[in-house]
Amino acid sequence: MEILEFKIGDLLELTIEDLAFGGKGISKEYGVVIFVDGALPGQTVKSRVTKKKRRYVEAKMLEVIYRSTDELVLDYQEVPGAPWMRLPLRKQVEYKEKQVKELFKKFSDTDLDSIWDETIMSPLVWGYRNKMEYSFGITNEYFTEEMDKKIWHHEGYGLGSKKRGQFFLVESLLKPSGLFDFDFEKLIPKIEKLCQESGLPVYNQRINKGFFRYLVVRKSIYEDRFLINLITTSHQSSTRKYKIFQELFLNLLKNILGNRLAGLFWSINDQVSDTANNHVFRKLIWGEEKIIESINGLSFEVALDSFFQTNLYSAEKLYQKVLNYAGIKEKGLYLDLYCGTGTVAQILANECLECRVIGVDIEESAVEDARLNAKRNNLSNVEFFCEDVRIFLKNHSELVGKIDALVIDPPRSGLSPKALQRSIDLGSSNIIYVSCNPSTMARDTKILKLNGFKLSKFTMVDQFPHTSHIECLGLFKKE
Repeated sequence: MEILEFKIGDLLELTIEDLAFGGKGISKEYGVVIFVDGALPGQTVKSRVTKKKRRYVEAKMLEVIYRSTDELVLDYQEVPGAPWMRLPLRKQVEYKEKQVKELFKKFSDTDLDSIWDETIMSPLVWGYRNKMEYSFGITNEYFTEEMDKKIWHHEGYGLGSKKRGQFFLVESLLKPSGLFDFDFEKLIPKIEKLCQESGLPVYNQRINKGFFRYLVVRKSIYEDRFLINLITTSHQSSTRKYKIFQELFLNLLKNILGNRLAGLFWSINDQVSDTANNHVFRKLIWGEEKIIESINGLSFEVALDSFFQTNLYSAEKLYQKVLNYAGIKEKGLYLDLYCGTGTVAQILANECLECRVIGVDIEESAVEDARLNAKRNNLSNVEFFCEDVRIFLKNHSELVGKIDALVIDPPRSGLSPKALQRSIDLGSSNIIYVSCNPSTMARDTKILKLNGFKLSKFTMVDQFPHTSHIECLGLFKKE
């Protein structure tokens, strides 16, 4: 079958040979590259064509016909957030290392084998996340044709994960996913039962109706306590039924979690967009607004929406590697761009109290958290600026030629051309580039090489086992 013969909606039986960057399975069954979302190497799957391009085809997996001999049988519920959980960890890491090396060779003509420092494994393979978002929603949808019209029907009551490839159907979490606190996830069915018995409906995004939307949970590893945020619409928030439920919900959490419950929030989100962060109202129902976390010997106050590393165990190892690459020396000047809540900047400042460290980020709430936590850790040698990195570098020419090491941890999109060029123009001979997207880091590596920098050391961090996510960092030195 030639690529032109494929049609959207065609059903194909495919054998998966490899994994692409981003996690999709690769098949070459019909002499053309077919990317299959949700499939793993060694599987034979039934799939439906969803997109056709000139050089490749995309398909969605519908069913696993034959499983791979590599696949594990695990006592966790499979969820979209852990698509590789059936793969042995060594296989996961092999695919990630291969993908990273191919990206850097393709986009920057860089051979990583000669400068590969190490692959940092996550100290915890399961239960490593400190934040999870659970969705309420319908569990089934079907239609009937009545009077020549398509009539949609929605049914079921779920609390768990969105179904793979869906934005409105939910699968109830009946047992732990293996990603978050095991004891907490065992309670999800009880929470779902209480919500269902309240008589208040789950939110249906397709028709923009319903009440319960999300349950967001943030855990402090240091304190072993939870902040919990129940997100609903405003549709029935003033009714007697809701007020009765609110009291029952708090009592259930207190009885189940005891001292592990740090705080309970209620938020309202009436927007159709599928994100838990778009709330217009939030109220602390009970307890404390923040929890305390500890990383690399420093203490941090963490709120529900604080940007904080999701895998704290792995992040500690990553930050130690940043310290190692930075080569901290007395009275040095260090700059942390896209610093977020300032974790790296404070770790650098704590390593040498005679140094000066500057952190820059455009997110006002993150910078405010950074300043509060620096004060909490008694660090007077670090300061934070709330400013666009590109503008900050333009307005602080006095830093040119004085930075001993520059730490860059940009968003997934990488650095903008101007921000990258102004970072280069600072004149630092050492740049530590931390990235959650190796493809954009590989692209920026090409620009750095053209400006006289050499990638001298490279480390990959398996920060999120059972996913296609790859974290990496490299040390660039001016030649």
